[in-house]
Amino acid sequence: MSPRPAPAAPAADPSAAARPLLRQPAYLWWLASDTSSAFGLALQSFAVPLLALYLTDSPAQAGLIAAIGQVGRVLAIVPGGVLADRHDRRRLMVVGGILGALLAGAVAGFHAAGLLGFWLLTALNLLINMRQGLLGAAGNAALKNVVDEARLGSALAANQGRDAAIALSGGPAGGLLMALGQAFPFAASALAHLTSALAALCIRADLRPRTDDAGAGPGRDPAAALPGTGVVRAYLHEARQGFVWLLRRGDLRGVAIVSTVINLGFNAGITTIVFGLQQGGRSPATIGWVSAAIGVGMLTGAVAAPALVRRFRTGRLAAAGLVLASLSIAATPFAVTLPEPASVPVLLGVLAAGTFGIPAVNAGLLGYFMAAVPSSLMGRASSALDLMAMGAIPFAPLIAGFGYAALGWSGALLVSAGICAAAALMALGNRGLRSLPGPARWGEHAAAMSAGSAPAGSAPAGRP
Repeated sequence: MSPRPAPAAPAADPSAAARPLLRQPAYLWWLASDTSSAFGLALQSFAVPLLALYLTDSPAQAGLIAAIGQVGRVLAIVPGGVLADRHDRRRLMVVGGILGALLAGAVAGFHAAGLLGFWLLTALNLLINMRQGLLGAAGNAALKNVVDEARLGSALAANQGRDAAIALSGGPAGGLLMALGQAFPFAASALAHLTSALAALCIRADLRPRTDDAGAGPGRDPAAALPGTGVVRAYLHEARQGFVWLLRRGDLRGVAIVSTVINLGFNAGITTIVFGLQQGGRSPATIGWVSAAIGVGMLTGAVAAPALVRRFRTGRLAAAGLVLASLSIAATPFAVTLPEPASVPVLLGVLAAGTFGIPAVNAGLLGYFMAAVPSSLMGRASSALDLMAMGAIPFAPLIAGFGYAALGWSGALLVSAGICAAAALMALGNRGLRSLPGPARWGEHAAAMSAGSAPAGSAPAGRP
């Protein structure tokens, strides 16, 4: 029997919602839980490719391990969205933290015992990614229960700063831990996930999906949703609602498609850089500075993000940020061919510059998305967007691994740069994305798009 749906009223009382974010205990506990989980994932994301390279000494096999894990995550995203819209999101966050701790601890334990090889690492990395896909949507969906709509933009801009700090610290921390022992990053990740579960238990807010006018309300018995059908078919029906809602929105289709392409190109480029540095004999600590450089760019961009999001139209800001990121990856093949010792510092500088606009792009696009999505569809719509945005990411380590083997370091980076350039051109040419307004008109624009017409003064949303 499914849990009783939460009422339509906001989870927090009005006086609490009026306080600044940093004085709202529910938001602070949510932030602690989400930050701990993100840091654990950052350590794993840094350590798994390097551990795979050390175990196999093959960029192609390391890329295959990462690709299989990403496929598992992508396949788990959609059922994860259904879970987030049907069950208490706090409970899902706690379960996700505990499972994350167990899986990261398993990698550390098997490696310390000398039992970890290609197939076992592949299986554990697959489970790690499937856990994130299945239970990761709960934390994002819970934010709308914790923060009132007027503060979503501020909360998401703060999250970008948090993500930048994690990117800045995750790589060097992972490199230092791996220098102590290859199992250490996974032990630290297990502790971070356990902390996330404990913090989620402390959130004093109703994190059940709320009933609203989005269609099929949360909390129904899935078998009752489609009489005479099985539970699996009923869950597939509910998952489909997220895709139907997203694909009917001319203001968001282009966002999903462009996100797919830019994520593929950027991730392929970063993975290629990591593979090239490792194959060139660089230490884990040096490789960790790649994440640190990205973190510097994002942290600087996060400081500027609130002002940029308020001042510029979201669509134009997103297009500019994507162009900047694409130019960054396009410059990397030239940076790695510079003579030593200039190549690595120049490479880090290029990456830092290219990621400056990402926090503003994410805050603007995700802020508009969350303002547009009803609470009862938040998990499913978010999972649909994530699936479309991440659908091609499993190919990124394959492009990096096999591209490095076939074309060399510069050749694989040129392929990544070409993919990023295609994404930038798509963003510049997509009217639906370019027409997104600033935060003051998010609600108006989203309501008009939902009704099938663009608000006065904005360009009509074109098909991507």
